[in-house]
Amino acid sequence: MNQNDQIKYEKFGMTHNQLQELRSFLVERMVDNMDTKDLEEYVTNDLDQYYENMSDVEFIDEAKNYWDDGYDDVVEDIKGYTDCDFKRDRRDDFLDSLSEGKDLDDYGSKVDALVDSMSVTDKEVSTTHRRKDLDLL
Repeated sequence: MNQNDQIKYEKFGMTHNQLQELRSFLVERMVDNMDTKDLEEYVTNDLDQYYENMSDVEFIDEAKNYWDDGYDDVVEDIKGYTDCDFKRDRRDDFLDSLSEGKDLDDYGSKVDALVDSMSVTDKEVSTTHRRKDLDLL
């Protein structure tokens, strides 16, 4: 056991490699126990901080590399959006669209959301008949 491992073992009861394994295992378990919305929020916050800490030149290079030939179109869209008097938070709209219909608690609501997404209307299917089928589930 080297001196660094000896110090860590005396202090924590584990060697450097064992501490590294514990770190990796903790990360794995935390990610495994997160739902999609938690992961989206975490990654979004991490990327926000990452890009905020970049210089403007580095950020523009990153954006150009990401969008490649579409970069100029994205910049035009952003300019139009920022100059608009009426706007909503794009990020909230995007995150809402990802989870739409997924965080409903009851099975019937999930089925209703699926049916709505398939453009099936109540005129094509009897409401009474549909509710009876859902109650049987």
